[in-house]
Amino acid sequence: MEWFTTDNGEYRIESLSTSSFHGALNVIRKSFCQDENVSIGCGINKNPQATEELLELCADAALDGVSLVAVTTGTNEVVAVAFNKIQVQISSASERSFFEIFAEERCKEDASRSLIHFMANVDSRCNLFEKYGVDCSLEIMFLATLSEHRHKHLATHLCSISIELAKKFRHGPQAPLSVEDLGPNYSMLVPRKPITTYPKICQAIWTSEGSQKVGKALKFTVHLTVPLSEFVFDGNTYSERIGNESAFCEVAAIAL
Repeated sequence: MEWFTTDNGEYRIESLSTSSFHGALNVIRKSFCQDENVSIGCGINKNPQATEELLELCADAALDGVSLVAVTTGTNEVVAVAFNKIQVQISSASERSFFEIFAEERCKEDASRSLIHFMANVDSRCNLFEKYGVDCSLEIMFLATLSEHRHKHLATHLCSISIELAKKFRHGPQAPLSVEDLGPNYSMLVPRKPITTYPKICQAIWTSEGSQKVGKALKFTVHLTVPLSEFVFDGNTYSERIGNESAFCEVAAIAL
């Protein structure tokens, strides 16, 4: 499903589909896993197996049918992606979140486990469901653009359309995907059960200056700021590995 074409006609924003799925994973592999602050902070950028585990997380999220890609109009190359996840409020303090379950049951590498525990930790510090009085959100989970296509506002377009997609979810996923659509490498995934509610907020953890600018431009409210120096992997803080002691992330949301 096509959502938007840039003014210069160079890029289209589309729902993630069978034909664009592997290209979207390639963007995560080449961009997010190599350049993103938290990927560097926990050593994902130096661990190919940990990268593969994050790609499995993306594949699982893709089953929600709310992820988006930016493609070139001339060649249909996928050059940017927003892997989005529908999050439903857990019913009790003893229940584990989606990220916690994935880290504990499906990650074998310490690096990938560290990154996903980071996401779960930061999410748990600011309960956006309680803050907004809602039971469901769309989370912009992984946002990435290939280096040669950056500074063209593709991340902003992807996040803006993600907000619109979240608003339409009450009528069901606009572009649902099945386990079979993802190919044999992900045949072990469990088919998604129907979600009986719909997002009332869109949320994100902005972990870089670029994504923080996107959130500000789209008028997300920042509810929590966390220094990346609070997180340690293999004896070094994330900020030490990044090479920026002042690096931080933001927990942000916008009501739909």
